Amino acid sequence: MSAMPCNVDVWVDDRDDGTFVIYIDRDLITERGAGALQQMLSTTVTGWRRLDDSLVYATLRAVTG
Repeated sequence: MSAMPCNVDVWVDDRDDGTFVIYIDRDLITERGAGALQQMLSTTVTGWRRLDDSLVYATLRAVTG
């Protein structure tokens, strides 16, 4: 993806349906690297969990403004 929001290099869209999409600036990753990242994320997905407690949100607000 080019022209990332807020000029960031990586953007994660956490969707209401429990899925998320990772966007990475094209200048930062090759097609081979993107495939490897997708494979790595797909094999570890069963161990993921969403952290929705107040500390996570407070930290995110502190970092992102």
